[in-house]
Amino acid sequence: MAGGAVIGMGAEGDTSDGRAYSLFADVSITDNTWLSAALARNETNSELFEFETKFLDVSLDHFFDPIGIRVGGSYWGDDDFLESKDAHAAIYLRGEQGSLSVNFERRDFDLTVGRDVLLERRTIDFSANGIGLSGRLKTSKRTSLFLGGMSYDYSRPIAIQPDTDILRFLAISRISLMNSLIDYRVSGGIEVEIGESRVDLRYSTWKTAVYQGRVESLGVGLLMPLGDSADVEFRLASDESDEFGRATVFSVFLYLYKE
Repeated sequence: MAGGAVIGMGAEGDTSDGRAYSLFADVSITDNTWLSAALARNETNSELFEFETKFLDVSLDHFFDPIGIRVGGSYWGDDDFLESKDAHAAIYLRGEQGSLSVNFERRDFDLTVGRDVLLERRTIDFSANGIGLSGRLKTSKRTSLFLGGMSYDYSRPIAIQPDTDILRFLAISRISLMNSLIDYRVSGGIEVEIGESRVDLRYSTWKTAVYQGRVESLGVGLLMPLGDSADVEFRLASDESDEFGRATVFSVFLYLYKE
């Protein structure tokens, strides 16, 4: 329905001293056209460093039935260290039994090295092209399967660059890795409707582009209504990483609906 909107906010924390806060909205321009925006801040603290990134994304989605197109742009990072300006697009097919999407992304990075006042600062430019698939299949009246993945091809081999040792701390936790230098990511699981609530079990794995370390995650989520125009979602996950070991992640999201 034109004029409808979904507004959401969320908070996430892990046992590796990472925190993330987000605000997002989807607004219906016409019956088949949606404008989306998201704003987030990620914080990671340790004895050696403090790292804070900002994320901003705007996208436009139009559904031609049964095919849809989504295009957008985003910014991520810390302008004193590592940042990226991104463009993304998707072509998707959606019906009563599920959906299938082909996703594309172009990321242009700026890495600033020599941050010490005694050293000369310089900027290293590189880029990454990403392509992926995502899909959902309704397997019964109350169950659905979902699967998605993205793979990136970098313009230079980051893992062997002499300046990339300063990027090691990006792999301290899942939150510090969010939207950073990822080689690939894959996730999938099952969702079950229980009354008006939904429970999902999800497995995810991704690999960093700098040290090629892998992260594996197993999580569970619960989405439940709060009255007639709001939902709340809780998520709990356990991550196992080659870089930061084991970490537990908890998140909560609130969704508000306006007709």
